[in-house]
Amino acid sequence: MSAWLEIQAEKARLHAREASLLHEAFTEALDEREKRTGTEDMRDIPVRSLVAEFSAAGRISSRTMESAMWHAYSLVANFPVTFQALESAQISPTHARIITDAGAQISDQADRFAYELAAVDYASGESPNRVRAVARMLAAKHGGASAAERRKKGHEARRVWVDDFDDGQAELHILTSSVLAHAAVDRASGLARLARDPNSSETHPSLGEAEKEPITWEDESLIPGDWVYDGEDGVGAPHDDPRTMDQARADVMIDLLLAASAETVTAAGAEAVRGHVQVTIPAAALAGASDAPADLSGIGPVDADLIREIAGVAPGWDRLYLDGYSGIVMATDRYRPTAEMRRYLRARDGRCRFPGCAGSVRRCDLDHTHEHSRGGATSCENLSHLCRRHHSLKHPDVDVKYRWAARQLSGGRIEWTSPHGLVFIDHPQTHVQFS
Repeated sequence: MSAWLEIQAEKARLHAREASLLHEAFTEALDEREKRTGTEDMRDIPVRSLVAEFSAAGRISSRTMESAMWHAYSLVANFPVTFQALESAQISPTHARIITDAGAQISDQADRFAYELAAVDYASGESPNRVRAVARMLAAKHGGASAAERRKKGHEARRVWVDDFDDGQAELHILTSSVLAHAAVDRASGLARLARDPNSSETHPSLGEAEKEPITWEDESLIPGDWVYDGEDGVGAPHDDPRTMDQARADVMIDLLLAASAETVTAAGAEAVRGHVQVTIPAAALAGASDAPADLSGIGPVDADLIREIAGVAPGWDRLYLDGYSGIVMATDRYRPTAEMRRYLRARDGRCRFPGCAGSVRRCDLDHTHEHSRGGATSCENLSHLCRRHHSLKHPDVDVKYRWAARQLSGGRIEWTSPHGLVFIDHPQTHVQFS
């Protein structure tokens, strides 16, 4: 393990060295470009020649090489904190790319520096797939008005188009708000499950008789025990339907598009959203006193105007109290105790709590960290969400030489110990605060 970790660190250091070399060469070409006169094409010759030489020598396409040079230039010139973290192997090359891509929208140097400090600090302890959404939210926080303007401009660019392929297939693209897009996929997933298994809305088979209650797609906290995974986001057909979840979801979405006329659609997209997508919005933004973006869980910032529209027609609320310092969700004011615990834990965890996993909380088991059969309490301090892949690693039936151990610490942190004795601390989902 230590040898492998050293290889990863060396990769980060080599990537930083490569970025430094590419930055130096690219800067010279850009400086030469600025000195030249004539048409744009003639002025670009120094840059084109440099890219062509590196791509030919490295047997890399020109577009890939040019992209690598621009990224190296941006990393070294505009993101010094990120570059230093990469150089010292505090973060990986993938972390660096995510931070620079998200921060590219910040034009003010001081704001970008503040963004870097926060993003690198978070990235140094998390996997890249967890960092992406947080980096986007931090960039929106530090980007100021320009970030809000870009989101509104992006909304105006919504459109639909089709790309055809030779095999009689085509890709249907819908460019729209992240909230509406994820809500549409979430609804299609629920309908696809119902289409493949008409009994999927029955009581949960893994609950005891005294605990059984209707489980809906909106309120699902556990995955039925007789379902099996067939991909990152789907489950295998429990009955006779031969379709995978991807296939059923595609069929459902096309049916929804083709089976209804405009005259029969009684609600707009925002009005049709019924809380299947978790969004966190500052109270000031909800009241209209601020245009600070809301946070679409796991994705990043979304426009406050759309969220206010959805909130205006929402049939109910889950009010969450956030810790003023860390931004971690601490409580919810729902009345029913068991529902309150599920909602609190979904908001706290946001995804699988195994180190580095970003699996959606809706695909996770709500697991007793200390087994209930061995005296573990059914409390928020002893419950967390785990995807099936990682849940199985701590099961007591697993051979001890492969079994992982977990225990909950203060602040919702979970300490994991690997079979070889390595210790990892997983932190609850971060909620970026706007003021």
